[in-house]
Amino acid sequence: MALQHRAPDHSAPSDPPQNGTTAQLLALGFDKAPTAAVIIDAGHLILHVNAGFSHLFGWHPEEARGHTLDGLLSGFPRDPQRNDNDIRDMLASSQPTQAEKLLYDRHGQTLWCKLSITPATGDNGERIVIGAITDITHGKIHEVLRSRVLQAMVEEKDIHETMKLLCLEIQRIAPSISATVMHVDDKEQLCLLASPDFPQECARELDAISIDSSPGSCATAASLGKPVLIADIEHDPCMGNIRDRLLPLGYKACWSSPIKARDSHLLGVLTFYYRQCQGPSKLHEQLAAVSLDLCALALEREEHCTHIHRLAYYDDLTGLPNRSMLRTQAEHALAQANRNGEQLAVLFVDLDRFKHVNDSLGHPAGDTLLRIVTRRLHETVRGADIISRLSGDEFVIMISKCNRERATELAKRLLTVLAAPCQIDEHTLSPAASIGISMFPDNGRDTETLLNHADMAMYQAKNQGRARFSFFSSEMNRIARDRIVLEAALRDALDNQQLELHYQPQINIENLQLHGVEALVRWHHPYFGKIEPLRFIPLAEESGLISRLSLWALRQACHQLAQWRRNGLNVPAVSVNLSPNDFHNLDLPRQLDAILRANALAPSDLVVEITESVVMDGTPSTLQTINDIHALGVRLAIDDFGTGYSNLGYLRRLPVSELKLDQSFVQELESDHATRALTNAVMHIGDSMELTVIAEGVEQPTQRNLLKAQGYQIVQGFLYSPALPAAQLENWIVENLSFTQWGENSLFR
Repeated sequence: MALQHRAPDHSAPSDPPQNGTTAQLLALGFDKAPTAAVIIDAGHLILHVNAGFSHLFGWHPEEARGHTLDGLLSGFPRDPQRNDNDIRDMLASSQPTQAEKLLYDRHGQTLWCKLSITPATGDNGERIVIGAITDITHGKIHEVLRSRVLQAMVEEKDIHETMKLLCLEIQRIAPSISATVMHVDDKEQLCLLASPDFPQECARELDAISIDSSPGSCATAASLGKPVLIADIEHDPCMGNIRDRLLPLGYKACWSSPIKARDSHLLGVLTFYYRQCQGPSKLHEQLAAVSLDLCALALEREEHCTHIHRLAYYDDLTGLPNRSMLRTQAEHALAQANRNGEQLAVLFVDLDRFKHVNDSLGHPAGDTLLRIVTRRLHETVRGADIISRLSGDEFVIMISKCNRERATELAKRLLTVLAAPCQIDEHTLSPAASIGISMFPDNGRDTETLLNHADMAMYQAKNQGRARFSFFSSEMNRIARDRIVLEAALRDALDNQQLELHYQPQINIENLQLHGVEALVRWHHPYFGKIEPLRFIPLAEESGLISRLSLWALRQACHQLAQWRRNGLNVPAVSVNLSPNDFHNLDLPRQLDAILRANALAPSDLVVEITESVVMDGTPSTLQTINDIHALGVRLAIDDFGTGYSNLGYLRRLPVSELKLDQSFVQELESDHATRALTNAVMHIGDSMELTVIAEGVEQPTQRNLLKAQGYQIVQGFLYSPALPAAQLENWIVENLSFTQWGENSLFR
């Protein structure tokens, strides 16, 4: 290019010559090119810059002449960390070279530029350099910030570390900025994730601020959901008392932008702080745009990771640690207790009859109750190392530095607090719980052992009457082992038809006729021998086998009744005891109907015996099942009447046809005046409600006579016959219920 090298002349005109020579035309094209261009002499001094250079960096040609390129674009004051030897090396090269450089305009704003250097020779043979500079700031911001942040995410760095890296990169590109990133926590507060320029004490003061009630640009931007500029921190009323924390640090302006997720919900706030009263430049706006996207990406990822972690280690309904997290926390607590030689208590809390709530009021009501229980546990056991929900209605509390006396006090307090009435929709519930307690190190030195022993103790509390607590004892180990063996044996017995029904006759002592028979389950195990119903019936209820057992008994009893009738034996009806758990099965009426139809029996041929606990349950599903059974025509009897807490007004509204006086009253009938008064009252209740009253456990003629005098007509007990296998009962009926055999000395008289 025929451009002459000349010394700097600040008074020379900036416009090139206006005649039409080739050199002049080339100069004109150089000056009007949109790309920033510069001509530099052999001494590295600027000879000429074009309009594109002036537009990009703000330096007029007259101002640029005579300066070195690295000196002009290094910022004022010069960045002490910059090393521009590479620019001088590029200018000295004899070959065309390119490089990406962080440069400054005359106002100190940073620009990422692509610098292309081409050596040339002027008309006089002197060496010159032609430089072309392209602004690549926007692309470079994307490239640098994204590569750094995404790499940190790939390496799974902590979110605090990732956001700090982002802030430092922002500040490297734009040194006039101090950047901070805050995120929204579960309490709708803004918490600092990164603030590399802020002193630690100040950062603590600016942490955890309320979005709705706190002053400052951060809270305001979060609340409004749009950027907020405070151009003068000292005098803007929006800043409130936050100005007193920022002004001593030299900050005079700030610009906050909300960080939003893809679904537009608020994730956090990005803030640029300035040491001059100013607003964001174009560079700052570009930085913010890219940084907000990266912050949103990182925070959303953190949300997802947190959610996955919560799903893996926390119960979604209550927010409590689950079994997996319990193990982790428990191991830490046990290790500490072991090091310090301290005791530790594990409390296994199980809600009583929680299934009734789900069955009667629905699972949403059950979920509400679980959240209420969780809140009460937190309020009562504030010093707990761990409160965990294992599953369903089971909770575990682990207390460090806790001896037996403190565990006792805590269990008593928990039983009281948990039993307080609570309102769920229009229903008032009084939840109760059974609590089992194991102690470290006496009852175990590892998590699983302590949990198992606390679980055993909890079952002991339930067996003792519920709504109470029990400590683990070594005897429970034997009981638990026996229970496991017995449960397995009961499953085999159901699978292999090893159970049988015995039948006890019910006699009308007025006309000496058979009123009906009660079917009773008997189990004679080939190895364990005779196993009493009082032992295996509760086990069936606890293990969930009771439904199978009840349906088997119903099918067997109805089949036997039909068989007797086919044999010409007139048995008026058969009674079958059902568990309270059976009445939570809304399908029970349909199952009864199918069994009766399969055996060609009328509904009145079957009597279903229920306990007072079923009557007093009061849950909608239980009442619906009772009413649906009655609607079939199946008769209902209340077994063991008088042993519970009868509500006679409630009883009056139930479709029962029989009351069965519990045998405990009959046994004391002869010796206790109060018992005779009670049995007489029960008979009057039955008469007034037009119910048949049956006395159980009659063993002596005097008992029968006293009952008869009180108006009882139907009795059953050993006085007449124990429960017998079907074939033996058939023989008994033929032999004993023949009028020709009832002489004056017969017990039937």
